Amino acid sequence: MNRKLGLIVAVLLLVLAAYQGQLFDNYWNDIYDTFYQKPQEVDDDIVIIAIDDVTINTLGQWPFDRSVHAELIDFISQGNPAAIGVDLMFDSYSNETSDSALAASVQSAGNVVMAKQIVYSPKINGYKQGSDALVMPFPELVGVSTQGHINTYADSDRVIRKIDLFGRRFDIESQSYDYEPNFAYAICEQYLKHGEMDESKRQALTQTLQKYSGDSDNLYIDYKGIPRSYDNIPYIFVYNEAIPASYFEDKIVLIGPYANGMQDEYITPVVKEQPMFGVEIHANIIQNLLEDSFKRPVHSGITILTIVVMGVLAYLFSSRLSPAKGLVANLIVLGVYLALAHFTYQKGYILRIFYPIIAMLVMYVSTLAYHYLEQLSEKKRIKSLFGRYVAPQVVEKILSDGDNIKLGGERRFISVLFVDIRGFTPLSEKAEPEQIVEILNNYLELCEQSIFKNGGTLDKFIGDATMAIYNAPLDLEAHALQAVKTAWDMKMGAQKLKEDLYERFGKTVDFGIGINTGHAVVGNIGSKQRMDYTAIGDTVNTSARLESNAKAGQILISESTYEQVKDKISAVPLGEIKVKGKETMIKIYQVEGVESDEDKGHQN
Repeated sequence: MNRKLGLIVAVLLLVLAAYQGQLFDNYWNDIYDTFYQKPQEVDDDIVIIAIDDVTINTLGQWPFDRSVHAELIDFISQGNPAAIGVDLMFDSYSNETSDSALAASVQSAGNVVMAKQIVYSPKINGYKQGSDALVMPFPELVGVSTQGHINTYADSDRVIRKIDLFGRRFDIESQSYDYEPNFAYAICEQYLKHGEMDESKRQALTQTLQKYSGDSDNLYIDYKGIPRSYDNIPYIFVYNEAIPASYFEDKIVLIGPYANGMQDEYITPVVKEQPMFGVEIHANIIQNLLEDSFKRPVHSGITILTIVVMGVLAYLFSSRLSPAKGLVANLIVLGVYLALAHFTYQKGYILRIFYPIIAMLVMYVSTLAYHYLEQLSEKKRIKSLFGRYVAPQVVEKILSDGDNIKLGGERRFISVLFVDIRGFTPLSEKAEPEQIVEILNNYLELCEQSIFKNGGTLDKFIGDATMAIYNAPLDLEAHALQAVKTAWDMKMGAQKLKEDLYERFGKTVDFGIGINTGHAVVGNIGSKQRMDYTAIGDTVNTSARLESNAKAGQILISESTYEQVKDKISAVPLGEIKVKGKETMIKIYQVEGVESDEDKGHQN
């Protein structure tokens, strides 16, 4: 239990550390882009006047004379637009005539928002080295317009996902921050003042602007369209009055770069292969404000709780179900979580997807690996337990059919064989101790080989005696016959050993074997400190009594064993005998031969 708890805690701490350290945020960003950012319908009331290649080729070298921009604004203003946003920097003077014309046109329009930029002072050891600079339009233009910052904030993968509606500008003298409104925010303020809209829409926009007033960082842009989705008209067409000014009535008009060479393109989540012009990003931010559709990440505490809950669920499913069912259960939870994430996104909140998924995946794999290693350990334990009792092939069968084995006591119908060495004591008087050990080992090895060959389980060596059981721990077909075959193999195999002993010591030994078939309790029996796999019961006792009654070279079987094998062996009845511990007489048989596979072939 402690190990399992340790596994859960270790996996969760690992994932939580990765989350807190933002180790895999690039992967999370990719998942965010794929799962959340879907093309939507763009607002037709937002129009872009595009300074494109056609315009530049027609009007001449960029930048245009500012009188050109003045004429453009004058024409657009004739159509009574709700707001005009100029996504161009006019931070220095050009010539007095053109600058004055531009300022006059902006003042006449009365609803123009000009661009400004915040230049951030570098930090050293976490401390600002100076004030953040504010790059503004030339003074005459500042006095006749409102301004909004056009700074972009890219993630580590250079993708624009977030926006600060109020950029923080640090002043080193006061050691405080000023908040500069974003370009789109300033445009929406003008739209609220000059746009025609019903009262409910006006009230909603007022509440939205108040909601995001001040420091509103970490807002995710809910991109509405792919690049080039917003209505865009080449600058030259408007300048040449190719479309009526009335087209711009009550619209938000944005003027900005729309040519690749102007270096105002950015990677966005919607189509990373096709950069989006900065003026298009402003259009998306404006629509987010009009619809109040910005997204915020949920509190980190909710993410941490989600990681823990989904990790624990993954462990429970993986530990209590089969791998396939556990996988299905985890996939169902994942599906529910993704559906919940989609729902919350529509409500304005972003649920972290990557790290909870990682928690589930790592927990699932770790739990499977843990159980695999646990099974290997259990197999090793079983192999250690049964390797002393049964043949290697039986051990492998036990491991493969482990679910069919009960390691506690169980009642089984088995055959039990006891074999003892007759004449061992007289022989020990003739031989040296080392020779006695060698002789005993040779006989016991013959016993072991004969037992394993016929699928028996070596229960134990008892001095110079051996006990074997058949049909446990695994089912063994014709187990009584296999026991008799074992006895016959011992009898035949002993011939060479007997000859060798006679040549060396002038004395020999032989086996006395008893076999009985019946029900017994089989399993791990003993104390907590010492436990052996064995069989107990009357069947075992009777087999032992038969062995004690067997003479040298004699194989005695009970009537219950004989009934199981009588068609496969030759045996002579020896009548009934009285054995110790039983009140009734038992009928016994002496085995004279066993039908071999060759005999079957001849009969066929």
